[in-house]
Amino acid sequence: MSITRASMNNPYGIIALALVVTALGTFAFFKTPTNLFPDTAPPQVSVITIEPGASSDDVADKITRLVEKELNTISGLKRIRSTSRDEASVVTAEFLYSKKIGEAVTDVQSVVARIQSQLPADAMSPRIYRITDATKALLTVALSPKENSPKNLSTIRLLAENQIMDDFLRTPGVGDVDVFGANSAEVKVSVNRDKLAAYGMTINTILAEITKQNVSAPAGTVYSNKGEYLVRVGGEFTNLNALRQLPVKRTRSGQILLKDVAKVELTIHEARSGYIGNGKDAIAINIMRPEGGRTVWAIGNAKRELKKIQKRYPDINFEITNDQQPTIDTNVKGMRTSVYQAVILTILIILVFLADARAAFAISLSIPLAFLSALVVLWFSPYTLNMVTLSGIIIAVGMVVDASIVVLENIFRHYREMETPDALKAAREGANEVSLAITAGAFTTVIVLIPVM
Repeated sequence: MSITRASMNNPYGIIALALVVTALGTFAFFKTPTNLFPDTAPPQVSVITIEPGASSDDVADKITRLVEKELNTISGLKRIRSTSRDEASVVTAEFLYSKKIGEAVTDVQSVVARIQSQLPADAMSPRIYRITDATKALLTVALSPKENSPKNLSTIRLLAENQIMDDFLRTPGVGDVDVFGANSAEVKVSVNRDKLAAYGMTINTILAEITKQNVSAPAGTVYSNKGEYLVRVGGEFTNLNALRQLPVKRTRSGQILLKDVAKVELTIHEARSGYIGNGKDAIAINIMRPEGGRTVWAIGNAKRELKKIQKRYPDINFEITNDQQPTIDTNVKGMRTSVYQAVILTILIILVFLADARAAFAISLSIPLAFLSALVVLWFSPYTLNMVTLSGIIIAVGMVVDASIVVLENIFRHYREMETPDALKAAREGANEVSLAITAGAFTTVIVLIPVM
């Protein structure tokens, strides 16, 4: 039995199927993850190594070449890019799409651990960063003090790196938070060279004492008849005065404290970077989603959390300087408008050429049904609602409308040519006559697009 005959013999079943598609499509429209573009970035992992005081030639010879050589042993590697600058080495490994980013990161971590002992002794531990579409900021918020606020940029940065960052990380849909800009707080110890010489000390003595005392580490376990007790050495400095009172040398006449040979103060780290938000110095917070996360949902949750944070810190300006949501909303709104316009224009065209209101109504139903059915398929797929998939849906809906008009016009032609008009016979014969050609045309288009997918 043909699809046409089966549809005509079971009208209530077709109506039920259309209602199911409508319900599922409406649900999928609100539940399908929305994004601006699909995730197309290949898996990439960067290894950043810092060697203070080293020239670019030394960095290239002792660090970059070593890291490149070992990364070349990883399977699935496509290419390696590296940059060697004064004090810094950046090596980025790009992998094939078949390589999962989690596996790539694990392989790179194993390589870095294997060559750790071969790096220069004064080089810092290499940092590993994964680079995907999820590392792009969904939202950038600039923080600056309001007029007459007791806070400065240094204080705001401390808040941003601690309480404010924690608030955003607890927000559903947010995968990571990055704080950047200048004004990092640091404790500055200015040593008096003359006093050091008078006490018979060197700068290395001061460094060794500070390093030895500023620790927090486990110290073993104490066993007793009543149980076991973990022992911890808590020697971290809690304030500047504790650091000033640090004994750096013991003599027969007493202890020499750090404040006797050095000036200790809380200052701002030398600015090596900065951020300008809406024309003024600010601290920036980048909010990112996890891999495969829902962009619009995450942005909405982050904005709601931002309003709560603003109430807790009324003396801080919170300004959104980068936001993906307006572009995504415009894209989705444009898609909706295109569907509405397509329905109206199609009805008008059919009324002009066929002069039949019922035919125009039947065709107008095929447009939203085709759109909703495509959304159902998209909902069950790993893809998101973005500019690429929306364009595909609009093209697919247009193909369905074209086929509907061809079938309907052929049915009308059969109906007009009958000596004794019979609507059911005209529908059956008219649809069957063009069904093979329309189906072949649709499948040809699909087959052509399969390699592109």
